[in-house]
Amino acid sequence: MNTRRWAFRILLGLLVLLSSAYFGIQTYRYFNDPFSTTVVWLYRFEESVELNGVVVREEAALSADDGTFVRSGRGEGERVSVHGTVAQVYADEAALGMQTETDAVERRLEQLRYARDTATGAEVSSRMDGEIFETLLQYRAALSADRLDRAREQGAQLRTMILKRDYSPADLDNLDMEIGELESALESLRKRAEREVRKITASRSGLYSSVTDGYEAILTPATLPQLTPSAFAALDPDEQAISPAGKMVYGDSWYYAAVLPMESVEELRTRAATASLILRFTRGLDRDFPVDLYMVGGEENGRAVVVLRCKEYLSDVTLLRRQKASLVFGSREGLRVPREALRLLDPVDEGGEKRQGLYCVMGTEARFKPVEVFYTGEDFLLVRAAPEASDILRLRAGDEVIVRARDLYDGKIVSGLGDVAR
Repeated sequence: MNTRRWAFRILLGLLVLLSSAYFGIQTYRYFNDPFSTTVVWLYRFEESVELNGVVVREEAALSADDGTFVRSGRGEGERVSVHGTVAQVYADEAALGMQTETDAVERRLEQLRYARDTATGAEVSSRMDGEIFETLLQYRAALSADRLDRAREQGAQLRTMILKRDYSPADLDNLDMEIGELESALESLRKRAEREVRKITASRSGLYSSVTDGYEAILTPATLPQLTPSAFAALDPDEQAISPAGKMVYGDSWYYAAVLPMESVEELRTRAATASLILRFTRGLDRDFPVDLYMVGGEENGRAVVVLRCKEYLSDVTLLRRQKASLVFGSREGLRVPREALRLLDPVDEGGEKRQGLYCVMGTEARFKPVEVFYTGEDFLLVRAAPEASDILRLRAGDEVIVRARDLYDGKIVSGLGDVAR
């Protein structure tokens, strides 16, 4: 009798121990379930490669004949016709000062003539205020874009407009006499300047640029075929060729040359055959430039010089030389999901291929949605719904996909929204 009682007690103890272990394990798994979800969203990104290269143009520095005091008469990137005046060379500092005096007289004449030829009512003042405000906006935009040449032009225009505004309500009775005196003074200054100022003219039609850097004769379209990676690294400007008179830029096309490893060169060749290329400078210009692959130099130590060509916007790049840029091959768009959310299931038919897809929360169930992966990123995938997916099981933006969970299967009851994964 005692033997049966002890056997029953031992059996009962084992059952209690096993039950406690089972419920303990289930409780642990419940509170340590890695279940987490995230939301599927439409994602678009650009495929690009970073470059560090130089801008190449057909250009020639203008000779100032050792003139120290040079003043440009054209805006940056302004087109100049054959024999058009691009700059003036002054004999000495006194001649330059005389030109400054001439400019001041011309500005004063302009404001006085404006005050004489226009009414002085509130309407004129209001219109002038609007023009001043618009010029201020253009001046700020030029400073933000680091275009100091344009900012200088806008600043000079702004000063002139403010002077006009100050004279608008003035008494006009004696203006004609003052204008006559200034016109006589201006004529005298111009006659004196003719003897001490030499004009620099353009021998060919082109775009004017006020800055030279010594690369004008070193980096030209004609020298690009001979440019190797080692020669590119050794590029050095000719300080003796820098001219205070500026330069002329010719043609309609410009080039961007950079060194790339051969694996990137081969990828670029493949992409250039099927896609449009966009060059985007890192700073200075807020514009995308359409380019084509102009040439690839010979291989040297696993690298080669790549030259891109642009047939537009030459006037925007007259000041650029060494520039970092991004070359955009194209863009991709799809549904973005974490890589760890992708599941592989056994085929439905024997001998078939494994099915890939995602488990999504639908109501209180986990449902499997088949997908196709068309891009693999560092920690994400771009996918689209598989063609065989039914309408109800088609993956869409906004779906809640299960990233991590234990013992997933189609139709499993889940607890709803998990901790949203990044």
